[in-house]
Amino acid sequence: MSLTSNQQTQSEEISVLKVLSSLSYQAGELDIYLNAIAQGVSQLINTDWSIVTVCDAGEGKVLGSSINLPEDETLTFATHGTILDNVLETGQPFVVEDTTLHPEYGEMEPGYCAYLGIPLRTSSGDVLGTICSFQRQPRRFTPEEIRLVEIFSERAATAVDNYQLYQQQQRFNETLEAAVVQRTVQLRAAQAKLMELNSQLEQKVERRTAELQQINTQLQSEIFQHQQTEAALRISEEQLRQIAENMRQVLWMYSLDGQPIYISSAFEAIWQRSRQDWLTDRTLWHSSIHPDDQERMLAAFQQAASTGYREEYRIIRPNGSVRLIHDQAFPILDVSGKVYRLAGIAEDITERRQTEQEKMQAIASLAEVGELAAMIVHEIRNPLTTIWMGLSAFQRLKLSAPFQERLRLSIEEGERIKNLLSEILLYAKPHLIQQEAIELNLLLRELTHSSQALPFAKNRFLKFQPLAEPVYVWGDRNKLRQVLINLINNACDAISEGETVTLRLQPSHQSVCVQVHNSGEPIPPDHLPNLTKPFYTTKASGTGLGLAIVKRIVEAHQGQLVITSSATEGTLASVHLSTVPEPDGDD
Repeated sequence: MSLTSNQQTQSEEISVLKVLSSLSYQAGELDIYLNAIAQGVSQLINTDWSIVTVCDAGEGKVLGSSINLPEDETLTFATHGTILDNVLETGQPFVVEDTTLHPEYGEMEPGYCAYLGIPLRTSSGDVLGTICSFQRQPRRFTPEEIRLVEIFSERAATAVDNYQLYQQQQRFNETLEAAVVQRTVQLRAAQAKLMELNSQLEQKVERRTAELQQINTQLQSEIFQHQQTEAALRISEEQLRQIAENMRQVLWMYSLDGQPIYISSAFEAIWQRSRQDWLTDRTLWHSSIHPDDQERMLAAFQQAASTGYREEYRIIRPNGSVRLIHDQAFPILDVSGKVYRLAGIAEDITERRQTEQEKMQAIASLAEVGELAAMIVHEIRNPLTTIWMGLSAFQRLKLSAPFQERLRLSIEEGERIKNLLSEILLYAKPHLIQQEAIELNLLLRELTHSSQALPFAKNRFLKFQPLAEPVYVWGDRNKLRQVLINLINNACDAISEGETVTLRLQPSHQSVCVQVHNSGEPIPPDHLPNLTKPFYTTKASGTGLGLAIVKRIVEAHQGQLVITSSATEGTLASVHLSTVPEPDGDD
């Protein structure tokens, strides 16, 4: 390479770095960011027009353009039959010097001859769309120009992927909010049911008290009946006492002047005080209430004779611990309909309330962690790309051997960090399942064939043992492929060249077990419980997120991942999934 050519290459790379450094993506401003990318592409490779598209299910949409499109210009289009479809079909760059000589490549934008199309590919390998550049005159695109556009396609794919992640996060937050609302409605319904039961108990107590009052009135006029009724009354009171003594709630009763009359044995377990103290000290109930709740509960107690109350308040035990109490008070009427006593039922709801709060906090924290991880990965990836490109540029310089070695190690570490960020982003994403009926025999046969050609399976054999009958599960085809490819990759890493990895299906009642087996070195027993923990790895170059992501995807399918290993049986990774009936032909 001549000095002039080298200087020109370095100048181009500096231009790329300047353009990339000027790009700034803000959440919600995807169109501005992609317009800037399209303009940067046209500027660097000197084309008449460049666009950024997103494509899905045969439909494309222009999200960024290097030139301002007319307001009435249609931004959506069918990809089938267009030249752009070649990029989507192959997932590779597609170049045509003069499309007028090659109509077989598909429909071209009117007025343009030369075409360059680069796929927008995510870290997981999915094609989201394209960057297309058009030239009115025939021209060639050099490998360097294609490489420049590929760099911009990575940035565009990252922005689109992050934008879709942001949209998924918004939908996840909306789903979470709906779940919280639904749970609140359920809790309120349960509370209403409890209030209804308490009301029914109150009515039963009132009816029984009225009956006893009527018996007492009859005893004044009939001595003989008085003796019999008194015996019956003692039996009834004993039954009521036994019921009250065996309730986990506290049943209490006061006279209208505030004198304690009765309290059940559950009082001692909840208040940690004796019943005798409560009966002899009429201030004990009020003094045990938390100071911040005393004034409110005193006012409620004073009104209870006329309206009753349903309140929650805190008490302080003698040892200083605090408990949350739900208390329902109601007046008791005599036979004439006048209130002559005040009774109530108190229940310790401390653990129940703590459990509800912990569940809500855990749900909210999980959503925040996922969003924070995605944001951090995005903020690190952009400057990392610039740093990596800068290091790559130094490879063309004549450096001494020690500096060449340092440069090589730096680039390798940059690649490792880039891969780690991609896996962190994949782990942090909410695993939304696009469900369909999947026949596992077909899926595993296809995976066995396609994986055999991948680098990790080189000089190793993949064997699939199908079932005689079809077996269906309900799940996301792409995510299950991701799970199985990861398990096959790990199995191939564990064996030597010439050895075999076996895939098989083990059906059981309403479920199926997908097994990936290898006969390599066994995994130490103390390592097995940690294999699916994030960032735990036994590989020198591993990230420790592969099996953690696999576990999350399997659990999102309501399944279970089990890994066993021994010197005699080898290592077996098992994915347990629920089966579904074979779908109808119309589905």
